[in-house]
Amino acid sequence: MESKNNKFQHEFDFEKEVYSSINSIKSLEEEAVYKTIMDGFSINNSIATSIKDENKGFIIKFFLDGFTEEDNMKELDNFGIKERLILERNGCKYSINKNSTRKITTTFGDPKVITIEVNNFQSLEDDFFNDNLLRLIVPTSVEPDFDDFNCKSLHISGITTFCGLIELKLNNKNYHIFKHRNDDTEENYFIIDSIEKNSFEEFKKNTSAILLAFGFITGNLFQDEFYYQIIKEDYTTIAEATAYFKKEPSIITDAGFLNPMEFKSYLEYLKKDELLEKIPLRLESHNFSKICELVSRNLTLARSIKLLLEGNQTKLLLLRAGIYSIALETITGFICEENENKLKPIPNKELSKKIIGKFKETLEEYEGLISDYGNEVLNKNISNINKPTNSKKLSKPFELYNIRLSKSELLILNHRNKFLHGTSPFNEEELESKDKEIAYISKKLLTLCNSLILKYCGYSGHMVDYGGYHQLNWEENRTEPLFKII
Repeated sequence: MESKNNKFQHEFDFEKEVYSSINSIKSLEEEAVYKTIMDGFSINNSIATSIKDENKGFIIKFFLDGFTEEDNMKELDNFGIKERLILERNGCKYSINKNSTRKITTTFGDPKVITIEVNNFQSLEDDFFNDNLLRLIVPTSVEPDFDDFNCKSLHISGITTFCGLIELKLNNKNYHIFKHRNDDTEENYFIIDSIEKNSFEEFKKNTSAILLAFGFITGNLFQDEFYYQIIKEDYTTIAEATAYFKKEPSIITDAGFLNPMEFKSYLEYLKKDELLEKIPLRLESHNFSKICELVSRNLTLARSIKLLLEGNQTKLLLLRAGIYSIALETITGFICEENENKLKPIPNKELSKKIIGKFKETLEEYEGLISDYGNEVLNKNISNINKPTNSKKLSKPFELYNIRLSKSELLILNHRNKFLHGTSPFNEEELESKDKEIAYISKKLLTLCNSLILKYCGYSGHMVDYGGYHQLNWEENRTEPLFKII
């Protein structure tokens, strides 16, 4: 909610209310008793309880009378445990989506107890979340860092954060991204608000892209647990419903590639601080929006970013280099597919057809002297004669985006195939003593991947060269810069 300031407040751009949202989450997590509404199933009308477990998600227990060990568990599906479950409390309905059950245990006695662990639990059903203003709250183990972004100031309950809110447009919808820390409880939250009404699926898809893009830029992909909420149109944010989803573990590495203040100091040290007038220190909103847009539409790009984030948290150096090599292969692959005509050795389509035709005519003259297998292989190779080599597919994307590669980077591009096949540029005998070298190669591979993704997303500006920082920290001589300008 945009707010007018009074004379007793510092100026701020936006004001948000979060405590009612957080209280709604805590209320959902508390132990509660329900009546089960499951017509046609054995658990219908049974008493149920719910409670949130820190590690297991929500735990639901159903208490059933009159069942024996012999007649109950022969057909577990008859109980409806794997169906969409409906619970009722104080006239309000709660639901668990179909196939959300991850574990089932039973105890025999009177009553019989069926206990399930679920990765979804919510007040109201999915349809009620459609065509509403929605909020996603992600509890985080560390305070989200917005320093890499051009932000607006944010006011929450008497406290103004001057780097606290990011404005974003994604798929023609506007969003606010902000953070909140409760100093009393030391709880941190990453929060995304829709500014226009969204469908539930649209909001889930767009917020997933936002989180992944934010993770790419900062090195921290916040997941673990999602709480979606319906919020009121006046942004007083009394949550009208809350939906919990258990997700994969977060990736926290702090491996960001902008570091605005270090870049500023770096230019000042080089006496090139005049470049600060041309190169923004922080990521502009339209740049971030573009990255989110492409992540939401290009599933291969999204998969590449996930690979990089997984690589960032991997401790084994060879595995990390292998993951980055897979990511590099994936990134250059989809860029080459989108620029196919620019990579062909013979750009003229008609000329290419004529040359291929001539080769096939020659092959037909000797067809009887060659085995069926030989003819098949040669025909296939002739048909593919106008395709670029694997090495060209790897280097051409850098040319397309005018990314200049150093001698070291060109050499490392050639190493990537060895990592892809589970080996390294070094002999097995010397491998144990080459940790620093492999660490340098992996950091350079990460730098190359980041530069391609950024240019693909239309970014122009600075980025960290991890290879340069590695040399600064671990080697006597530094041949690579600490920052690239792309």
